[in-house]
Amino acid sequence: MAHASAPWILRSRVMSLLILLGALAAAGGMAFAAATEAPGGDRDLRAYRAAAPCPPGAAVPFEATECRRTQQYTVAAVHLTRKRGELDRTVLTDAHGARWEAAYTSRKPVLQLLSEGDRITGTLWRGRLVEIAAEGETQMTDAGPDDMRARLLIGALLVIPPALVAAAACAWRLARLAADPTPGMAATLALAGGLLVGGIFTPLVLAAGEEERFWPVAAAWLPMAAIMTIAARAYVLRVRETAAGSAAGQPGPRGRLRAGRR
Repeated sequence: MAHASAPWILRSRVMSLLILLGALAAAGGMAFAAATEAPGGDRDLRAYRAAAPCPPGAAVPFEATECRRTQQYTVAAVHLTRKRGELDRTVLTDAHGARWEAAYTSRKPVLQLLSEGDRITGTLWRGRLVEIAAEGETQMTDAGPDDMRARLLIGALLVIPPALVAAAACAWRLARLAADPTPGMAATLALAGGLLVGGIFTPLVLAAGEEERFWPVAAAWLPMAAIMTIAARAYVLRVRETAAGSAAGQPGPRGRLRAGRR
């Protein structure tokens, strides 16, 4: 389907120009974000890890404290969901009866252990419930500080290469005066689409709710990209061989195979 739609897209110079501009904007924007935000992407996480525990009994406002305040909570409710785009949640009550709602990107290692009525330890930092602990395990909530470096680098890996490949295919098409795109152009644009779609699912499969890490995603994405590139190249060679055989009045690869069987 990708090879069938790519020639149709490239036959339109307007569409090719729009894709070229959009791909360059996506690659440039992602590169700028990674270059400017990634170096300090773990600033909040480092501040949290370096924060000292609050003094016992200190009357420090929740929303202003830079220290880590730990206190006991009772699990009032656990809401687990399988809907895409929704996070699992808990409702906790403290010793004063105040209710604290927290969301989680994973059920491991603590959330999966919780039931209504359980007693757990929670950590407050900058007015947010950022961490829970139970049975010797700890888990960050969705409000906890993240290491944005991995997320930005993964985004750059998954967006920039397919965007540049798509831009190259469209620039190649616009530079060609002939009406129809070549098989190489179509395969290049289809390769860009395949890299983008495959890249979207790679971190989802690997993460499985765990911490985002750049190198496992890169290790899975690079072989996938290499296989797609080889397949696109093989497709172009096959089309060219078939066209050359037809022009010379000779059967293509399938024709030769059938002839050999006879």
